[in-house]
Amino acid sequence: MKTKMRQGFTLIEILVSATIIGLLSTIGFTGFQAITRSGRDALRKSDLEQIRSALEIYKSENGFYPTPQNTCAPAVPTPYINTYPVDPKSADYRYCYNQTGNLTYTLCAHLENGGSTDSADLCGGANICTGNCNYKVSNP
Repeated sequence: MKTKMRQGFTLIEILVSATIIGLLSTIGFTGFQAITRSGRDALRKSDLEQIRSALEIYKSENGFYPTPQNTCAPAVPTPYINTYPVDPKSADYRYCYNQTGNLTYTLCAHLENGGSTDSADLCGGANICTGNCNYKVSNP
């Protein structure tokens, strides 16, 4: 009796392996997107801390915080901050500065992965910059 030699894969084997590859690719892509969102959020928080630091230096030298020219960018002169940071994803999102008094302020931004979505509680109760600030840094 002759035995037939197997020369390739069956259709079922090919479909199963393609399904497994597709599933693993989807899981990997989703995980990659979450990691990049987290990285951009960390950069946003770092940018707000850089702005806060420049504001504190300005206040220590002048006795008050700078008056904003508009609510989406504090009027921090160049000696205190080299370049004003911009959002890592899109120029549509901005870092908001709300001076609530000579010695108080609020900085806020939109984070992709967290924080409250109720912008009425942030940015001084106004949707001045992006309409969806959900992270804030304030003094005091």
